[in-house]
Amino acid sequence: MYLIGIDIGGTKICACIGDHTGKITASKRILTQPLKGANKGLKAIAALIHELLEEENIDPKQIGAIGISSPGPISTKEGKMLKPPNLPGWENAPLVQFFKDTFHKHVMMNNDANAAALAEYQFGSAKGTPNLIYLTCSTGMGGGAIVNGELVQGVSDTAAEVGHFILDIHGPPCPCGQKGCFEVYCGGAALAKRMKEEIQKEKIQTEILMEANGKIDQIDVGCLIQAVKKKDPYALKIWEEFILRLAHGIGVVLMNFNPEVVILGTIAIHSGPLLLDPLKKQLRRFAWRENVEACRIEVSSIGDQISELSGLALAKQVLAHLGRS
Repeated sequence: MYLIGIDIGGTKICACIGDHTGKITASKRILTQPLKGANKGLKAIAALIHELLEEENIDPKQIGAIGISSPGPISTKEGKMLKPPNLPGWENAPLVQFFKDTFHKHVMMNNDANAAALAEYQFGSAKGTPNLIYLTCSTGMGGGAIVNGELVQGVSDTAAEVGHFILDIHGPPCPCGQKGCFEVYCGGAALAKRMKEEIQKEKIQTEILMEANGKIDQIDVGCLIQAVKKKDPYALKIWEEFILRLAHGIGVVLMNFNPEVVILGTIAIHSGPLLLDPLKKQLRRFAWRENVEACRIEVSSIGDQISELSGLALAKQVLAHLGRS
């Protein structure tokens, strides 16, 4: 039996065919923005799936379920993407109903961070760990929580929105409307925005700008990581503050969920020990010794396959709920 995984993102959409072990048979990606919304987008995803099935010579009858990873906010009860801030034209997109009607399969959707947490639980290096937190550590700071082997959803599908824990009530404004959110300090987009503004305003001479080929608008976290490796003073200052805030946010997570493992995504994947070593040293400032010592802090082993595996994890979950896996 095959599973279909779909991941809808602000930049790209991924569709794949795989199985319950996380083995990916085939995968295709298309750009999101040219689709200009759900009306064209949903049909394009369906066409992508049909292409995969045809190319792999798979009969649609062999498909057991479909899983959809989507940007939030969502409604799992209605099976809809609600009003994603970075996806104009996708408001109230009826994801579950569309794919049910098109493929006549069981369909499950969830937000991308929850789906990624489920993928880590089902397929990652911490597979089967009953108390697990996944933090995206990417453009933003999304989070998903597995507690006692179950994904924590929340009454309005917003449980474990760790990126919007407030770390400082007097902090910078967040696009969510609050001030001082975890994401404002540790999300990749917020970090890049801060560096661009400071470097330009204060005319800072830094390796960060050199890594961006001298172009302010090309500065990102990747440039920061490379500049830290070169021990650039400004980069080291930004990195030290980032690590402190990351430890603060993860400390809140440890005190709230008391997990066995916290798995970190993109930024941690690209920086490795450069992030993990100082982060672990700072954690006891923000959480009890018992909580810190009970928890492993790890970099995701799934890496670039997170898009495919997030969708497959949800499809596998459908079958588990039906008692077929």
